[in-house]
Amino acid sequence: MYTKFYKKDIAARKAVLAQDHRYDESLDTPLPESVYDNMIENAITAYELPMGVAPGFLINGKDVVMAMVTEEPSVIAAASNAAKIFQRNGGITSHVESRFMRGQIAFANPKNPQEMMEFVENNFSELQHIAHTAYPSIVKRGGGLHKIETKYVMNPDKTHFLIVYLIVDTQEAMGANMMNTMLEAVKSYLAETFATEALMGILSNLTTESVVHASVRLNPDTLKHSDLIASRIKQASDLAMVDPYRAATHNKGIMNGIDAVVLASGNDWRAIEAAVHSYASLSGTYQPLTKWSIADNGDILGSITLPMPIGAVGGSMGIHPKAQLARKIMKFENAQDLMMMIASVGLAQNFAAIYALTTDGIQKGHMALHARSLALQAGALAEHLDAIVTELTQTQPMNLEAAHKIVSKYEGRE
Repeated sequence: MYTKFYKKDIAARKAVLAQDHRYDESLDTPLPESVYDNMIENAITAYELPMGVAPGFLINGKDVVMAMVTEEPSVIAAASNAAKIFQRNGGITSHVESRFMRGQIAFANPKNPQEMMEFVENNFSELQHIAHTAYPSIVKRGGGLHKIETKYVMNPDKTHFLIVYLIVDTQEAMGANMMNTMLEAVKSYLAETFATEALMGILSNLTTESVVHASVRLNPDTLKHSDLIASRIKQASDLAMVDPYRAATHNKGIMNGIDAVVLASGNDWRAIEAAVHSYASLSGTYQPLTKWSIADNGDILGSITLPMPIGAVGGSMGIHPKAQLARKIMKFENAQDLMMMIASVGLAQNFAAIYALTTDGIQKGHMALHARSLALQAGALAEHLDAIVTELTQTQPMNLEAAHKIVSKYEGRE
């Protein structure tokens, strides 16, 4: 059904998605002014980005089509190509390790930190009741305050802090408003109990309790340069572990895919970026989010583990038609499904990058897409676009001036 999907025109792609029950024309509409005017302050218009799909993902035995929003050429193509390779090798295995959000209440230079810590630790039920009273609907849905932790941080010549952490099961929501409401309630209670003012109560975007894992196993015989590719991919992985300059680019490539799916789903991509990059730095050295190794039989083992504070409800998801369309395309049932899909596309994006880097080089695929962009900027018409791109890729230097000359020839402007 999705064979040569990239060669179809837009109407044909929509028809394929509709045949697979992944498309609803009523959701394929511009964001109404009445909606975006109430989403942000001082709205004047809607800024559009392309939305595409990456078919071919096989995750835990289930066929998945990724909805992706991005302005960068090659991201969707790379994800799709990697997904096909993964599928030929049995697909991706993924699971959610945990799904809780963490928030913190901070007291600066408390007078009796030990007494406060003991009180918090000995009165969990009472604090839980206060939190649940502040946001009772989450309890009805099966979530709520799961655990409380405390930490006292003494800094020579700096502020000392008592930090109270609330770990909350937010169910299907990302839970920012929920968390902050609970934190404010508990903060006020503790401040009154100990007659001391709290500095702040706020959720944390470092979500070490909301973590997802995905992995693949690849037979080198299914790849180019099968005799060398396993060692080269492992070496690329090792390089990212020892060099933060490479690790930054390594992880940026992962986020090319992750951000695109997060944005399509209507989730907060900035929260994901903050979570992921802080998580990559937990060891004290910025590390890659993926790991590639070689099994005893020579197979290539790839895995990704990362925090994923997303939701399946709330925010713009219920009011943005394209976010609802993305859900129809991906067919995720709940937040855990979406977490696994996002982790899988991150792993695919990373594989596509290092596979290209260690074989043909990253520029080969990028140049054709760059040529297409130049041709469009130069005013190429659709009927001549492929021929102009082909000629432009063979032209040195390949720049906008060259594109204008070739376009003028084809469009009879000379």
